[in-house]
Amino acid sequence: MNLRNFCVLILLSLFAIGCTNASKAFKKGQYDDAINRCIQILQKEPTNQKYLEILRDAYRIADANDKERILTLKGSGQPDIWGSTITIYERMIARNRRIDALPSSAKNEIEFVFYSHSNELTEAKRKATEYHYAEGIRRLNFGTRTEARQAFTQFERVVVYSGIDYRDVRNLMARAEELGTTFVLFRVVNNSPTYLPHEAVWHLINIQPQVLNKRWVKYDTDSIRPNYHFDVVFSLDRTILFPPAVNTRNFTETRTITDGTEFQTDSRGNPVQDSAGNFIRIPRNITLKCVVTEVTQSVQARLDGTMTYFDVETQRFLRSIPLSRTFTAHSSSFRTDGDLRALSDQTRKRITAPVMPLPAPDQMLVWAAQDMTEMIRETLSANSNLMR
Repeated sequence: MNLRNFCVLILLSLFAIGCTNASKAFKKGQYDDAINRCIQILQKEPTNQKYLEILRDAYRIADANDKERILTLKGSGQPDIWGSTITIYERMIARNRRIDALPSSAKNEIEFVFYSHSNELTEAKRKATEYHYAEGIRRLNFGTRTEARQAFTQFERVVVYSGIDYRDVRNLMARAEELGTTFVLFRVVNNSPTYLPHEAVWHLINIQPQVLNKRWVKYDTDSIRPNYHFDVVFSLDRTILFPPAVNTRNFTETRTITDGTEFQTDSRGNPVQDSAGNFIRIPRNITLKCVVTEVTQSVQARLDGTMTYFDVETQRFLRSIPLSRTFTAHSSSFRTDGDLRALSDQTRKRITAPVMPLPAPDQMLVWAAQDMTEMIRETLSANSNLMR
């Protein structure tokens, strides 16, 4: 079989498969799928009778089904039918446009007449807008957070159908969002009997609300609203500064190096000569050793506290969670005994680095507060389901 015949065979096979797929889709009642498959072929072969027949039948059934569904919806008397009606009209319009893009000969063969449905779609969007607008106001008037959130969703549909400038929907959405949002006040109370630097307190409060905020839940760290739904308090119960601890360890490093040369000797210890009578010299290897003493000082600061959740509306305590965080700082110094050439590059860098002094107590408390803030943020996130 030559290449040309082979290519023809492949094209015929693909045609047969395509035709079969369109027929299968039609028989399964997947009329839009059948229409799309036919359109793909008819754009290249507008006179293909098999696909023209499938397209004609599939279009007539699909169009009739959509029109019947619209009549059923309108006849139901239900006020919330317009979203479904819009979806059907948009599907009909898209279908008609795809078919209208076919060559005129193909459209004539199936007796296709383009109809835009634009007036029907406009009317459906107008009625859908009126319904969702009224439903949003109705839910908003209940005055509860749950209903306000539902109202916001209704106003979002208004925006989809008629834009953000429809009547006063922009203001209504803002009102629904304000009423539907759960506001949480986070506070820090210092009940520790010991001193805590102002900077440490600032870190404890700085929970970065913008990171914790989510849809319908907002955190404040200052009381800027007249009322809050939840009060979350971190009580710092105890602050501990531990005395420095000292740890000493010794380790030894060795290295073999070449230090000049020496005469090569035989088994009797006599110098060995080469064929020219010259004494043979070989590298002299020596092993160096250095003992390093590392003295490490450690100091710790610990903060202990309790996170309490309180529902302001029901006046109930919801949860109490103990939190504790310890911050540790180290400072190391070194002594050496031996040949420094025995040390590795890494060890040499460590022992020659400037000795960093231990932080002052106030700085230790600030760093411990920074670590505690991260724990507070994680706890708030993990328990966000309490605030609804």
